[in-house]
Amino acid sequence: MTKMKDDIEKIKPKLVQNRNLPIAIINQEPADFDFADVDGTMKKITKKLGKWNTVSISQVLDTGCFSFETEFNSPNLQYFGIGIVRDSYNIPASANAANSPNKENMAIYGVVTHEDGSISYKGIRTEGNQKLKSNQIIKAEYDSEKGTLIIFVNGVQQPVYVSGIKEKIRFVVYMCHSGSICTIRSLKKLKAPTSGHVANEQAVQW
Repeated sequence: MTKMKDDIEKIKPKLVQNRNLPIAIINQEPADFDFADVDGTMKKITKKLGKWNTVSISQVLDTGCFSFETEFNSPNLQYFGIGIVRDSYNIPASANAANSPNKENMAIYGVVTHEDGSISYKGIRTEGNQKLKSNQIIKAEYDSEKGTLIIFVNGVQQPVYVSGIKEKIRFVVYMCHSGSICTIRSLKKLKAPTSGHVANEQAVQW
């Protein structure tokens, strides 16, 4: 009996570790994107056409805590970002996250103007987060228990976040300029959230 208990205790820590999830992408316009695997764990998305478009990750975020880490390289330093979409919403081809009905179903953290870093939802831009630039590590962390989406830039938690999320969602990537690249560095289910409280917090209500 003692041996069995010891074996169970050894297994427990393994069950609560962060877990990498497969990165699969829903893309309504194959002619606009190239996809490539990097090092067996990351995914590189290359924009081919000069127009708005948004793709989503197929993983549905329901219960638990999830993180989505990306890095952008954009030749124009404009019009790229990440965010979330309602799982019930099918993103159309050539989707501009700033236009209806997309903007009613997506919240985006990204570059709306040069080096902008606002969160946009329902046509309202809420500023206060760090300005985005190429080659930064951008992470979105979703906690279903709290109903929040928190943004990190190069490991630093940002003050403007999304709250009140009470439904299934998916992560999204949006880009505009041809030649822009988004490298998805990881998609994980976390054992616990890594976010805390920071100065000047401001919630965008979902």
